[in-house]
Amino acid sequence: MCITHQHQAVDGAARAVDRRHSTPSPHLPLPLPLPLPAQTTQHIFSHVIESDAAAEVQSDRGRRRKMVSNSVLVVSIACAIWYVLLRQRLVPVKLMRAWFLMVNILTILPVSALTKLVVQLGRLGVPTYCVQRLCIIPLVVAFRMVWWLNPQIRVHLCFELDGSGQRLSWEGISQHHSAYVGNHASFWDVYAFIGLTPFRQLLNTRTMMKSSLRKIPIFGGVFDRVGHFPVYFKSDADGNFEVDKEKQAQVQEGIDAHIASGGNLAFFPEGAINKNPRVLQTFRYGTFHTIFKHRMETYYMVHAGAEKTWPWWTMIGGMPTDMHVRVGRFPIDYDHEDSKDVPRRMQQHMQKVYNEILAETDAKDAISAEATASCAATPTLGKQS
Repeated sequence: MCITHQHQAVDGAARAVDRRHSTPSPHLPLPLPLPLPAQTTQHIFSHVIESDAAAEVQSDRGRRRKMVSNSVLVVSIACAIWYVLLRQRLVPVKLMRAWFLMVNILTILPVSALTKLVVQLGRLGVPTYCVQRLCIIPLVVAFRMVWWLNPQIRVHLCFELDGSGQRLSWEGISQHHSAYVGNHASFWDVYAFIGLTPFRQLLNTRTMMKSSLRKIPIFGGVFDRVGHFPVYFKSDADGNFEVDKEKQAQVQEGIDAHIASGGNLAFFPEGAINKNPRVLQTFRYGTFHTIFKHRMETYYMVHAGAEKTWPWWTMIGGMPTDMHVRVGRFPIDYDHEDSKDVPRRMQQHMQKVYNEILAETDAKDAISAEATASCAATPTLGKQS
């Protein structure tokens, strides 16, 4: 027991000594930290600098993203305001026309360049008909963009009743072997046809156009690449529709092949833009021979009002207007009618439809004018008192 107590006393004394040595004296200075190696210090400073630079880059990116986001928002709001002003026709007509020209150039110029590349597929063995269809797609998109971006030009479509009393629709019009006949009062007629007709019909449709139009810068080459058929008139003089029979015979072979393969044909039988659109010009017989030869299903598209947005006497359209279009089926008895009688009968029918459109629009304009005059004549409450 004595030995045990002695060991405990020794252990206690040792622990007391350890505590005295481990507790720093308040009168002695603290030990200084050891200096870091130079390489370690340089590494720390470089890491700090890199972190600051990365934070600065990240901050710059954030500021740029915010600036881009704000710019997009401002541009979007400005475009929306511009569109509404155009839609409400609150923009000066000169600005409308300048906008119309700019949109045409910015949409159709790239299409012209694109179709130049697409036609090169023919050298790789792609069939001509497929190449033409590939060229039609961007052309249709471009023409429709011109329409969509010019809301001051409003187009109203109405389908006629067919022989059975049912309302015609695009679903009821065959995608193949059809002929579309329209009156020609303005260059805008073409935009209206492309804008209203579904893609499935347009891909199979070709038109006949004066050969000299192929020489128009930018536009002319596009029309040629999509497969439209030229009409070789001997003279560009007004009222002269005599064609070069030798050249036209070669074109006719292509037209026949196109229709035989299920293609559609769209044309303006007046032959040129009508300077007096209220009275349809005499329909040319030539294309009706083709319709009879292939016994095509025939439809008319009567336009009224296009001459107000793009008159024949100017190269720049875009003026505000309400254009009205009626589409209907025109029955032809191929077994008993003559190809020279049908153009006269069709002209008379389309003139009748045109007159009906004018009567309706004139009546609406009269009612609108009367309502406007009535509102202007009504005294305000302040004046009444």
